[in-house]
Amino acid sequence: MHWQRRKWTRAVPAEVDGIKRLRENTYFKFLPSDPRMCILADEGESQKSEGLKSNLLLRITRHRKEIVVKEILSVLAGILFIVGFVPYIRAIVRKETKPAKASWIIWASLDSITIAGMYAKDAVNGQIVGACLGAWVVVIFALKFGIPGWTKLDKFSLGGAILGIVLWQVFSNPILGIMVSLTVAFLGSIPTFASAWKDPTREDKLAWTIFCLSCVCAVIAIPQWTLEDAAQPITFFAIETIMMYLLYVPRVKTVL
Repeated sequence: MHWQRRKWTRAVPAEVDGIKRLRENTYFKFLPSDPRMCILADEGESQKSEGLKSNLLLRITRHRKEIVVKEILSVLAGILFIVGFVPYIRAIVRKETKPAKASWIIWASLDSITIAGMYAKDAVNGQIVGACLGAWVVVIFALKFGIPGWTKLDKFSLGGAILGIVLWQVFSNPILGIMVSLTVAFLGSIPTFASAWKDPTREDKLAWTIFCLSCVCAVIAIPQWTLEDAAQPITFFAIETIMMYLLYVPRVKTVL
């Protein structure tokens, strides 16, 4: 029986290293685990290899488009969040809205801790930037026009913010700061939830609706489902969803 001698080409180190670097990139995890799979190994399999390379290039192109779309949505989320503060601040000045001072001070402080932690993990997105800038502006107006008073929950929330910073520094882990800050941020929203429940007219519907649209864009734009990338958009989305329910869903009054 006659055996055809297989002619193997030697893998070029530069090509192998290049493919390995592509695999290390999060957006190219679909590449073969063995770099030699991307190199023509047999003259008789050239057509098959060409098909593999074409499919690979197609998938890379699609993934790059997905990345661009997510980046655009991330920027849009930040812009929407900033825009959402405009009618909210206007409503505060006109005394149409009475924000809870405690909630906004807590949100601004926790947003600052969150953005610092996300920056340390190279996971900053457009929404958290817009939220942090806008929150501190609202704090200035809330101190003058908002609902006064500090409750035990408010003090607890501020204590949680301090705890997040301490845990981050002690364990040198920014994710601890992010998670503690987001957890406390959600708890710190309870005074605003309670205020909206008692009197929905205290809050500006247009502003909160824009905030909610920003959250939708931010969730879609999540680049990776990791704690540093996904925790903040998901938490913000949960807060805005609750506010949408409190502001738009009519409550049935029970007659005794």
